[in-house]
Amino acid sequence: MKILVYLYDESGKEKEVNLEEIDINNLNDQQLLWINILERDAETVRRVTTALHLIKVPIKGILRTRERPKIFKFQDFYHFFIISVEVDRMGKICPIPIDFLVGKNFVVTVHDGDVKYLQEFTRREKGERHIGDLDAESFVATMLDLHIVSYFNVLEKIEKEVDEMDENILRRDLEDEEFLKQMVKLRNEVSKLRRWFLLNEHFESAVDSIESSRETVLSLFDLYTTKTSHRMNYLMKRLTFITILVGGMGVIAGVLGMNFEEEFFKNSNAFWFVIAGMLTLAILTTLYARRKSWF
Repeated sequence: MKILVYLYDESGKEKEVNLEEIDINNLNDQQLLWINILERDAETVRRVTTALHLIKVPIKGILRTRERPKIFKFQDFYHFFIISVEVDRMGKICPIPIDFLVGKNFVVTVHDGDVKYLQEFTRREKGERHIGDLDAESFVATMLDLHIVSYFNVLEKIEKEVDEMDENILRRDLEDEEFLKQMVKLRNEVSKLRRWFLLNEHFESAVDSIESSRETVLSLFDLYTTKTSHRMNYLMKRLTFITILVGGMGVIAGVLGMNFEEEFFKNSNAFWFVIAGMLTLAILTTLYARRKSWF
């Protein structure tokens, strides 16, 4: 069956009806119509849109799946496109493109084949009275919540694979080729999830801009820390040089002050010779340090 049509009302009655039985103009605020199209077929989509009296429906856009979610506003309805995800029996992450047409008291979903969370939604909400009280927007919000949960389920699978890789790394030596292969696979899966989940390019651009601004602010702090560290290193270098210079002079003074007599010390100008020698040593050492860019 290509089309499933559900009519909800406030009494909690859920009726699966034929498309031909529906008159959209007779639906009241306590009724909600959900038409679930299980195949992207132009004729089927056209039948549904005709029954709902919708004009200018982008049928070609519905038949053509995209890489990124989109949303469009028309006079009497909204059309948006999302990509849900599931894990198949082989453990592969599979994208599930779903188109929504949302208007007053009706929701249309278009996709290929069964979608697990839509089937679960149908079983879970069967007989629930509040469905009929919901407007189309609230009904879609409930479905989008399940759509987000589908991503969490896949992320749990990826986290499990990462944990297994951690255990393998600790328990045994992984071959480089095997490790890189698994890493590339996980990176590609996460990149696809990000691309499929983002609403549109404007949202992605806004997120990137916010992240970029955050990184810029953090980089300013890093720059300040680096600058402070550089100044501290420069100061310590100068203090070390002064310590070595003064210490060297102290060694000379200490040697000359030893308690023994030498002909040199009998010279009345010996003191000034020593002072001149120390100053010469200090000047030469300073010039050498400047040449080596020590300070």
